[in-house]
Amino acid sequence: MQASISESIKKNGFQKPIKKINEANDLEFFKETIAYDRITDLVSRLSLLVSTKEIPESSSNGAVSKVVGILQELVTWISEIPPSTGPRRFGNVSFRTWQERLEERIPDMLKEQLGNDGNQDAFIELVPYFLGSFGSKQRMDFGTGHELSFLAFVGGLLYTETIVDPSGEDVLLLFYNYFHVVQNLVLTYTLEPAGSHGVWGLDDHFHLPYIFGSAQIVDITQSDRETPELPPKAVMDKSLVKDLAPKNLYFDAIGFIYRVKRGNFFEHSPILFDVTGVATWHKIHRGMIKMYVAEVLGKFPVVQHFLFGGALFPWQKKD
Repeated sequence: MQASISESIKKNGFQKPIKKINEANDLEFFKETIAYDRITDLVSRLSLLVSTKEIPESSSNGAVSKVVGILQELVTWISEIPPSTGPRRFGNVSFRTWQERLEERIPDMLKEQLGNDGNQDAFIELVPYFLGSFGSKQRMDFGTGHELSFLAFVGGLLYTETIVDPSGEDVLLLFYNYFHVVQNLVLTYTLEPAGSHGVWGLDDHFHLPYIFGSAQIVDITQSDRETPELPPKAVMDKSLVKDLAPKNLYFDAIGFIYRVKRGNFFEHSPILFDVTGVATWHKIHRGMIKMYVAEVLGKFPVVQHFLFGGALFPWQKKD
């Protein structure tokens, strides 16, 4: 798989990513593209890597550690740019100041930290995916379309071999730190959920932690089996969620919901509540991927802002 992608990258060359999904009909072509195949393959490949693994505290992979360092610096910017005062229900205007700093500093930071002789041209595509990962400066919102952009950034690092041979723990550390940045942005600047289905959506902001987090709990290559020591309904135990959140993305995402929502879980998160009745984490994992394909990759309001370049995620029909 990696060899074929490397050959494709060399053949196509890097180009500044641009918007291609401009109307609902473009969704059908999107499903036939190389980009779509790579996105769905990434979700599967990364799920296999993180299966049965826990989030570590650090990584011995140099490139992974550098990306984590950049993400951790983004959190410090939040504390340096406090929310402005004044009545406003959603989207504090200071978020735009944070985004402006992101746009000013990140291109050079990424090149300085991750650049080498072999990948210089790749940053024309890598940088926009990273910049698109943290919400919209104009709409002051965040949703699964932005999360998709970070998935593309991580995929780009793998495809260009900027990150080589990451372990499942490395993948978890990257996404854990990314989600930590976004959670802080949402809490600090009261970002609006982007493309939310309201109470009948899975989650106001995220989807990937439920895919990867469910894969962490069981060996997804094996047949379904129940886990009486950690059944799906365990997410209803707030103290257990708090204990497991630093180790597991699913429980971390549930913990964030408990921080931002009040009332009964079955009322504010009915879809996730229904999932607690599923028999196995294997089935939950498969269901989360199926839902991702339908509700993220298959929805125009979500994917309309995704960018397509020449090499990493091309708007090109697959053979």
